[in-house]
Amino acid sequence: MDTKGNTKSLIEYALIIAMFYLTGGAFSYTNYSTKVIVFFFLTFCLYYKKINVAFNGLTLVVTVLQFLCLLVVPFFNGEGVSSYLAIAMILWSGMFCAAIIPIEEFKRKYINVITFFAAVSLVAMLISAVYPQIALLFPKIIGSDDASVDYYNAGIHVFMQSKAVGSLALSIRNNGICWEPGCYQAFLNLGLVLLLEKQMNNEEKNFTLKFGILVATLLTTVSTTGIIIMLVILLVYFKIWIRSVAKHKSGIVSIVAIILVAYFIVKELNLFDFFTNKIQNEFNEDAGFLDRISLDKINYLFADGTFWFFGMGFERWLTFDTSLWNSIIHSFLCLGIPFTILQISLYFAGTKKLVKHHILLFLILILCFSTETLFWRVFFSTIAFYGIVDKKQAPFKITT
Repeated sequence: MDTKGNTKSLIEYALIIAMFYLTGGAFSYTNYSTKVIVFFFLTFCLYYKKINVAFNGLTLVVTVLQFLCLLVVPFFNGEGVSSYLAIAMILWSGMFCAAIIPIEEFKRKYINVITFFAAVSLVAMLISAVYPQIALLFPKIIGSDDASVDYYNAGIHVFMQSKAVGSLALSIRNNGICWEPGCYQAFLNLGLVLLLEKQMNNEEKNFTLKFGILVATLLTTVSTTGIIIMLVILLVYFKIWIRSVAKHKSGIVSIVAIILVAYFIVKELNLFDFFTNKIQNEFNEDAGFLDRISLDKINYLFADGTFWFFGMGFERWLTFDTSLWNSIIHSFLCLGIPFTILQISLYFAGTKKLVKHHILLFLILILCFSTETLFWRVFFSTIAFYGIVDKKQAPFKITT
């Protein structure tokens, strides 16, 4: 029995799951700073103690530049440094994870992780459609003052409840463990791309089952962005999945069965009408997609008669008292142009190492970052650092 190999695999799975929870979990913001600090030192210890690492020059230059860009903001704006140090810790936790988990293992294990959580969320949605009282069995999490929902936390799934309605008015959309379906779809679509990429070389076991689960789950998010991204992915990889699904009768049966479950949930919760109304409202001037990407907010770079090249900082941005979901624009405004351009460049490099259709994945990430606050989260920082972390001299070794 390969004890060291099993330990290594468990550590990698644990880190991927932890990154998923810390990045998208609806309940991750309770004591968030403490969790970030703990995860940073945990990954640093694994990185330092368990791995032989030759820290390549490019990685060193990038981390130094990130640190300098982040320190410039509070220095010029007279703020405390704690928030900016927290962002550095989040980014570098991603760097440690990229060094700890070989890229092929990350792809394989992430597919398994996201498929498991997707399957759980489908079951949870099915149960809540039939017996919504199930949510009351779990601890309630009160959402923030500006959030329209609270949550019932089942650990591996959270049930969203509208604050404006009674306790049994659960959301009819699938959000998994995430704070909302729009966040969840980003993880699901990433899993779908990685799954299809591996299937290009016939490397993925149980492809049809995993493919069906991810597609069905994306449909139940009723996320306009998520479903549009999914359709683009299916179009780009059309030959791969249609050939794989049609290869075996059992594959076709599995797909049909999973889609029928999704159809039942959609029909039972009246998601067809919900999605139709959502599409109609999505491109209104004051709502939906255009409001969410907030392209007009980039004008704040010139607020107060100043060009905030190095960022205005979080405190000044809060004084404008306006919502902003586009985390790329948020980064431009608060952390500056140099930092944000550097991060975008890292994401481009990371996607290039991760998949063959890297332009597609890069554009998907940019779109997701433009609608959700994910730009500098640890899970996606790991993807960014895969572009520059040198693995040739950094094998994963469990020492005794």
